[in-house]
Amino acid sequence: MGELVKKRLRSILTAIRRIGLINDNFTIISNNCFAGFVYQKFDIQYNTPFVGLFILGPDYIYLLKNFNELMQEKLVFINANESKYKEYLINTNRFNKYPIGKLGDIVEIHFLHYKSQQQAKEKWNRRVQRINFNNILFKFSDNDLSNEDLIQAFYQLPYSNKICFTSKDMKNIKCQIYLKKYKNEKSVENEWAAISSIKMKKILNKLYE
Repeated sequence: MGELVKKRLRSILTAIRRIGLINDNFTIISNNCFAGFVYQKFDIQYNTPFVGLFILGPDYIYLLKNFNELMQEKLVFINANESKYKEYLINTNRFNKYPIGKLGDIVEIHFLHYKSQQQAKEKWNRRVQRINFNNILFKFSDNDLSNEDLIQAFYQLPYSNKICFTSKDMKNIKCQIYLKKYKNEKSVENEWAAISSIKMKKILNKLYE
């Protein structure tokens, strides 16, 4: 199959996925690569800087608790040896393999899919300007040093539009999306592949209600 044919098929599939998507100017704030995959699924530009990166659970909740203030902070970079999560990164085979930025004194942003600090900085600063503060979906999941206390803290945040992917059925967390396929795992994995386009469209369109 030629590249032109493949490109055409991808375009058709994207158009089909976008049928019924009323809300196409949304911002997703995410602790991992989830946001990027959603924008790619619907062929929408990245209206968020939270693309191709991850933030460890404790830092992510701190960020969301101080979101408006921290999003105005200048992004600075640190050496991998300076990360407070150095041991965790070594154990997960991610140490010193990508740039690490910081917002304020606490929040580390791990630019997993970026080649350099300059690339990460340029794309972060450009995409911060696209944030639609009136149309935000906050997303969390139970991986990367998350735990039940942090998920509870996420649920208690004063944001109307939030979802949390979990590998356990936490019935007291009303914003959870329980992924049964991971019920025997410690946490969810690749949640962007586990949620259908139809389900995602319903979630995004609800931001308009």
